[in-house]
Amino acid sequence: MTALLSIVTVVKDDETGLQRTLASIDASSPVATDAIEWLIVDSSSDREAVSRVLGGTKIVPRYYWVPPTGVYPAMNSGLKEATGTYVLFLNAGDELSSQEVLPTLLDQLRGYSPTWMYGQVAFIDPDGTKVTPPPFDYQRERDALFARGRFPPHQGTIASRELLLNLGGFDTNLRVAADYALALRLSQIADPLGLDTTIANFHTGGLSTNEWRLSVHEFHRARLEVFAPRGLSRAREQFATATHLAKLALGRARRGLNSASH
Repeated sequence: MTALLSIVTVVKDDETGLQRTLASIDASSPVATDAIEWLIVDSSSDREAVSRVLGGTKIVPRYYWVPPTGVYPAMNSGLKEATGTYVLFLNAGDELSSQEVLPTLLDQLRGYSPTWMYGQVAFIDPDGTKVTPPPFDYQRERDALFARGRFPPHQGTIASRELLLNLGGFDTNLRVAADYALALRLSQIADPLGLDTTIANFHTGGLSTNEWRLSVHEFHRARLEVFAPRGLSRAREQFATATHLAKLALGRARRGLNSASH
């Protein structure tokens, strides 16, 4: 029987992060094992690391090893191997926010059959501080070409696997913003089903957090490529990009972060 939802987890030399992801999936598995497919795409130097983490899991994952060419190529590999009707990318270190998440997602997918849908994502800083942003206003951000820095992160986005394949998956020419670019392309196909549910927790401190200037510039590049704004729309996009960059720089300065190295 084809699973309704494939969860794809990319991991590279991160046993601790994979344990966190595993624990959150396992906590929800008794209600949904027949509807969930879990794939692990591993690029770790130690191929035995994943097996050490997986002992006793309730959902037995499908396992693939791929050469370490980057997170987005690995996510594309997982997309091609997935068989579920929908796909959620929950990489090592990401975690479902509660035991109720998977039942909620499955109910929504069965009830509405959306082209894609999103929920909220909470951010956990290295010191353990958890921040849940205000509910995402999709239409407001869509009207601004998503130039204010908010978009549905991949940890909170579930989309048709067939559609993602047709769109070519994640753009591997982007180092940190390929999930953002894919969300933009999804927005060109259909409006999503928005959920108030917090789907996942994302632990900050990775590449997209530290390379924040690169993120802003790649976001800008993706908007120009996907939306091709002209005239006033392009001017508004340029202004929103500059404003967002300035706000980030000011916020980091106030927190005493070294903008030269982060």
